[in-house]
Amino acid sequence: MDETLSETDPVTLEVDLAGRRFPRTLNSTRRATPNRVRELKTQSAEQTLPQRLSKAIEQRLKWREVQSTENPSRDALVAAYIESLKQLDGFRTDVQRVIEEACRANLEFRQDAGETHVAARDAVLNDKLEEMIAEASSDWLPFKNIAGAALLSQPMEIYRQKFDASLSEEVAKFSKQFFESLARLVDRELCGLVEWLPNNCCRYHFFRRVVIQGATQHTQESSVVMRRDFDESDDDDFGTEGVIGHFRTTRSQHVKHEIRFARHEHEVIDAIHASIGNSTVVMPPQIVCLTKSIPEWLYPFVDVIDGQIVRERIIERDVSVEDWSKVVVRDVPIIGGDPSIVIGPFVLSGWGPREIQQEQERRQSIQDTAQQKFRERLAPVLVAAAIFLSITSLWLLTRWLQGHGGLLFVVLATGTAVAALWQALFDIAVSRRYAAAAFYAHCMMVSGAMALFLAEWTVARIFFPLSWLTPVLLGGAAFLSYQIGRQFR
Repeated sequence: MDETLSETDPVTLEVDLAGRRFPRTLNSTRRATPNRVRELKTQSAEQTLPQRLSKAIEQRLKWREVQSTENPSRDALVAAYIESLKQLDGFRTDVQRVIEEACRANLEFRQDAGETHVAARDAVLNDKLEEMIAEASSDWLPFKNIAGAALLSQPMEIYRQKFDASLSEEVAKFSKQFFESLARLVDRELCGLVEWLPNNCCRYHFFRRVVIQGATQHTQESSVVMRRDFDESDDDDFGTEGVIGHFRTTRSQHVKHEIRFARHEHEVIDAIHASIGNSTVVMPPQIVCLTKSIPEWLYPFVDVIDGQIVRERIIERDVSVEDWSKVVVRDVPIIGGDPSIVIGPFVLSGWGPREIQQEQERRQSIQDTAQQKFRERLAPVLVAAAIFLSITSLWLLTRWLQGHGGLLFVVLATGTAVAALWQALFDIAVSRRYAAAAFYAHCMMVSGAMALFLAEWTVARIFFPLSWLTPVLLGGAAFLSYQIGRQFR
């Protein structure tokens, strides 16, 4: 069911979380009325999240290793303090990498008409990604380095205590800035929020930048350029004397891209938290890259929400035209797996049943391609095995007729040769995408088996007088099966 957003639609305009108000829609230009502000209840785990993150970071600093040693030297304390500040600076780089991957995961490409123009697609996606990353970048406050000669000239107990207090302050400031940067991403509509409801239900939203590519338009312009239209310095362009002009052809390619701004809101039941390693949800490639970019120190605080989606609401705004805005709301009844990547109440990215189905189809396509290549490589081997086993069966038949072997070995060799031939024919039919691969293999196998039996009849005819009706029937069956098999290609 599709709907069009209007001023009277009951759409929440803003969200209030822990005393901070965030935008909820894409086209809100007026102040939200009180009845259209949704207040999200803060979970107990979310309230202590900055403190728990600070504690986890402090445990990873080099300073803690020196603190646990007895009677460390002044040089060791200073080195551990400076190294800890460098670690915090590295954590900032980790955060920036995660945000960049989140921006990349929330950048969507669609092909509207015609074939995809790869160069144009890559160019516009790179430009849009750089724009999103620049918008998501935060100006971190510089770390305060208190190490100095005046401090280090004092007794060890004094500067050791001050180093410890300074690092605790810097870690707390880092955690605070980290979650404030996530809140700014929500303000800039690059990151979403999750709202937990009773009975394992939740509602969350996230944002996407959508690039829609139209059909490639080819234009060609032709014109005649006369010599008199050029300066004297351009006469060399005409070359041979007596040439009075050029016939100039200009070919151009034009690709139109529409840029849309989308907000996805998912209603989920049976929602559960899981760590990335313990999650069994299907992840698209861009989500896999996002999870791989999460550093070790942040990993315990990142969860995957999994559950059953019962409603998906998508609001899209076309921003390619400056003086015109089009907002379309699609409210689709839907049920299926619905995961997302969250840090506390902040949703880095999400995906739904459509993305899961596309990823499963992509993986199945890769698996089918690998099986097809394997069949292509295996078919010649099976053909060679069938020929070898056929020759072996004729040799064993000769030995048996001479009284030096058993009939069982002849039957086994013949049956194995026929089975290898069928598998080779089936692999060839599948790799060549025949319409009815199994029927083709059956008919061609019967034809090959009849030919092998005809060869065995010829060997037996040397030792015993046999009726000539048998080879006529075998040859006719082989020819008929071959002609029928050709119809299934």
